[in-house]
Amino acid sequence: MAKRAAVGKGGVVIAQEILALVQGNNAIKGPEVMAALREKFPKTPFNDASCQVAYANARKKLGLTRTVAKRPIGASGAGKKSSYVPAASAPASTGAVSVDIGLLQAAKALLQHCNGDAAVAAMALKQIAALQMN
Repeated sequence: MAKRAAVGKGGVVIAQEILALVQGNNAIKGPEVMAALREKFPKTPFNDASCQVAYANARKKLGLTRTVAKRPIGASGAGKKSSYVPAASAPASTGAVSVDIGLLQAAKALLQHCNGDAAVAAMALKQIAALQMN
């Protein structure tokens, strides 16, 4: 659709006026733009929201703003908790699993010997694996 002329505002095209103000002074702020428009056209009523949109569009047109790309919806943030589950703790399959009771008893004995500290037990197992030559 084509834009209509701003005949109802007394012949004032607000977007063009704001663009001219921003071109003249790149550091001008939104409230200063509104004050300048009210000084220049004292009898013309302005919609503040429309003027702020025109101000933002003028700055974008002149390249005075930077556009920040939004993160995808599924991207994890810094404060977001991760739902990562290590593969070792996940069940291997839903079918029948054979359990070696002797292996479990040996693991229990190792944990008892390490005072229940699983990290120490894991480190001991890694050292044993490193020492084996086969």
